[in-house]
Formats: sequence, C-alpha cells, structure tokens
Amino acid sequence: MQRNYAQMKPYIFLLAFFTLSSQCFSQKVIVHASIENKKATANNDTMYYDFNRQLTWSDFKGKPVENHFGGAVTASGFAFNSKMNFDGRNIYLDIEVYTFFIKHESWKKPQINSDYHLLHEQHHFDITRLGAEKLIGELAKANFTKDNYNSLLTSTFEKAYKENSDTQRQYDTETKHSIDSAKQQEWNEKIADEIKKLKESILVKN
Repeated sequence: MQRNYAQMKPYIFLLAFFTLSSQCFSQKVIVHASIENKKATANNDTMYYDFNRQLTWSDFKGKPVENHFGGAVTASGFAFNSKMNFDGRNIYLDIEVYTFFIKHESWKKPQINSDYHLLHEQHHFDITRLGAEKLIGELAKANFTKDNYNSLLTSTFEKAYKENSDTQRQYDTETKHSIDSAKQQEWNEKIADEIKKLKESILVKN
C-alpha cells in the first residue's frame, strides 16, 4: 500500500526565487527541468530513488498500524528544488525533481516478510519515480511567462501529483493490495517495462 507524499505544496521546496525587476518583464522564461541526483547516507531517514538500489524490508522502520487492513505501507513522494536567474536578456527557471522514500513513515507488519510482498511495495516506489518523470515532461512543455511562472509551476505539480495518486490507487485496487497474484504479475511486468524504458532513455541522454 502507498502513502503518497507528492501532495506537499511545491513552495515548500523552492530554494531561491529571485525577485524580478522591471527590466525583466519583457523577457522570455526558459525552463530546464531534470532529475536531481540526490544521495543519502545509510543513517538518513529519507532515501532517494536509485535504479540500482531496491527497497529492503529493513528500510521499513515505522511502527505498524495493527488495525490497518494492509500488511505494509510505502511512504514515498516526489518534490522539487528550483531557482531563477536573469542574464540581462532571458529569465532562466531551473527545476530539479527528486523522488524520496521516508523510512519512519513506512512500515510492515511482523508476518509480512516475503519477496512477493516486498516487490509490491517496490513498485509503489517505482510508480512514484515514473510520476516524477511525468512531472518533468509536463514542466518542459508548459508555457511559462513572467506573469504565470509561479502559479503554473504550482498547478503543473498538483496535476502530476493527482495523476500519480490515481495510478497508485489503481495499482492497489486492481491487485487487491497484492492479493490477486495474476493481476499483480501483470503490473509487475508493466512497471518493470516502464522502468526499463526510463533507464534506457536516461542512458541515451547521458
């Protein structure tokens, strides 16, 4: 099961927005959106998505909710840092998106220990990462201007969050929270294929 943290308001994650002076008002807003390669140490409560590092049950450090119908909960989300610069001609909006997993908010019940159930939770994290990539795509094609950059950044983030939350719910509903093994296998294959394509596209870009 997923506890989605993508709903956090984007202004929480703004590092620096420089106030635009009147001389900037006629300039173009040029957007560069990308994935931020954030790293965390083993002792950090927050982990960041890594194609080469799958979740383990030891990452689920939260206290189980005994009367909860689910056997495990993955607390993940995506957010962004952004900064704005002006070079005298154009306004540049740099947006770096990252996907995270919160250990103390993620939990499992003692009887939940199988690789099968762990893969179900891993795919919640994978779906979150795919949602972050969708956000980047939406930001790249958005029509930012001096008048709408702040509101458009917020609305684009919120749209991507809603779509990702809908996908998370669809995943749990169709698999019956992993109980339906046939449907779980379908999703396993679907998500593995999407993650594979994403990895390949990143290798091509680099």
